[in-house]
Amino acid sequence: MKGPSIPLQVGPDVSFSSRPQLLVALGGRSEEDTALVRAAHRHAQREGLRWRAVHVDNGRDGPRRRLALDQVLALAGRLGGEVRVLQGAGRARELHEYATEQRIATLMVGRTRPSGWRFWRRPLAEQLLRCGGAYDLIVVAEARQRSRFRPVRQRHPLNWREAGVVAVCFGVALGVAWGLEFWLELANLSLVFLAAVLISATLAGTRAAMITAALGFIAFNFFFTRPRFSLAMVEREQLLTVIFFLLVAVVVGQLAGSGRQRLVALRGSREQTHRLLTFSRALSVATDREQVRDVGLATLERWLGVPVVFLDEEGEGGGLTVRSAIPANARLDVTEEAAATWSWQHRKPSGADTSTQTSLRWRFIPLVEQERMLGIVGLELAVRERPLDPDQETLVTTLTRQLAMALERTRLVTELGAVRLSEENERLRSALLSSVSHDLRTPLASIIGSASSLRDLEPQLSPADRHELLDGILAESERLNRYIQNLLDMTRLGHGDLKIERDWVSLDDLITAALKRLGVSLEAVYVEREGAEGLPLLYVHPALIEQALVNVLDNAVRFSPPSGRVGIQANLDAASERLEIRVTDEGPGIPPGQREAVFDMFFTGGEGDRGRHGSGLGLAICRGMLGAHGGSVEAEPGPGGQGTTIVMRLPLARPEERESD
Repeated sequence: MKGPSIPLQVGPDVSFSSRPQLLVALGGRSEEDTALVRAAHRHAQREGLRWRAVHVDNGRDGPRRRLALDQVLALAGRLGGEVRVLQGAGRARELHEYATEQRIATLMVGRTRPSGWRFWRRPLAEQLLRCGGAYDLIVVAEARQRSRFRPVRQRHPLNWREAGVVAVCFGVALGVAWGLEFWLELANLSLVFLAAVLISATLAGTRAAMITAALGFIAFNFFFTRPRFSLAMVEREQLLTVIFFLLVAVVVGQLAGSGRQRLVALRGSREQTHRLLTFSRALSVATDREQVRDVGLATLERWLGVPVVFLDEEGEGGGLTVRSAIPANARLDVTEEAAATWSWQHRKPSGADTSTQTSLRWRFIPLVEQERMLGIVGLELAVRERPLDPDQETLVTTLTRQLAMALERTRLVTELGAVRLSEENERLRSALLSSVSHDLRTPLASIIGSASSLRDLEPQLSPADRHELLDGILAESERLNRYIQNLLDMTRLGHGDLKIERDWVSLDDLITAALKRLGVSLEAVYVEREGAEGLPLLYVHPALIEQALVNVLDNAVRFSPPSGRVGIQANLDAASERLEIRVTDEGPGIPPGQREAVFDMFFTGGEGDRGRHGSGLGLAICRGMLGAHGGSVEAEPGPGGQGTTIVMRLPLARPEERESD
């Protein structure tokens, strides 16, 4: 249970223009850091602050301590905090400088105290108080009471490599010093043994350096000081030389060993960072759940050298089944499947090297993200000669966490795609219903009205009136037929059922046929044709290109003012070997931002050339039909900036097509 928080004000009060932030300093002790992170999370939620967890790495943390630190940093990330790792020897100084540089408003630390006989080591809070700074300091009690003295670390026996390095360095130094005894003074001979200490520290670490220093001290005293072959010394100068040699050797050995330890840790961290970066890149390019799963399993199998399986539910509420395995013949027995099911239900690891069913050959790790089970990863750790070390445990934890986040990302992308598709389908359905209700009912109403007038008022109607009503019925019927044809063509384009049956036809014939189909609707405008005669024949589907021309011309007629001019101009673009058809009108025009959108299905815009007068299918069908022939269509401003120009381009037949015909 966390004790009370003790607020201490450090330095003068400073008001920041930016939002204040909370900085929590981690010390590398799992339980204390966990309590600090949770306290920071509660404080940040209560005060509405952004918060950040920081650890100062001095290079002396062991693998197990780094594993515990990684778990605490992961907890901070899950609780909504940022994480940073700083490099430096002085924890208080690094924290103070970082808090000052980042303009942190509040710094939270744990309550620590000197450990036993090291009375000179002051608590972190007291060191920060001495530094001073424009931030509030909050000291949080530890999660539980710690013993005053730190437990003695477990010492590992000297391995063969360390023993070999010590023996070789000491033997070589002794031989060199023996050979140079007559040319060098006693103080200079100590440098030979000092070099052996430095080499031992560089090759095998601090422990080997200390052993070499101790052996050098004894050998230096035994072989080179008077009386010879005795540990006794009668000369004061020799005593001082031997003592200073021992002190310098210990200091140099410690420094060199610490430097080697940091270098090894840096190399390991760099290698692991490179691996994780490679893994992250591979996950980022995976587009679906299966690809993400395969990338994760292949990476775990390659880096750990063990068989890997991925389990998931058979269906909603069904049992677990192996979805993928590397190698493909990897299998689970009944006991192992039961352990995997337990992990799925309790969302905790089980199997080898865990607290549940440790005798199994497999370890099962649940993939949980946003309180959702995404799968189970199984690792057959029994095939390894040695268990996973802390660095490898950290790697497994990080990989499975990234795999879970990638699986969750693919799930969210899939759901988002389904939602967008549903919204698009609903939008198209609503637009289609609106089109049918408006564009089909309007001509039907005119047809019904004219037909009922002919039937009920026939005696009172003159021949001219009856002819006018029949013309209206014919015009509205043709208009209705065009709408229905557009719907059918759009359906065929959407399902890919549009068949291109090409034939040779002249553009002039296609324009004439399109104008004839428009019939009465052209009486309200003046149509001007230019340049269609004498152009090369087109090798196209005549009915489709004619329908595209009808749609564009009908669009131009409907938006032209009474007695407006509709121009049809055709010319040949020799450079691109395309035939260009330009249809212009004198309507209100299309805004620049909508000139591409007008070719989308059911786009009407509410103004300009695609306003409330149409269903929004005509130009979309035109683009589809021209595109099926390798052509294109685009909207441009009309001549002089008035109206709209629809530019249609169709490719000419290739020479081989002419010859084959």
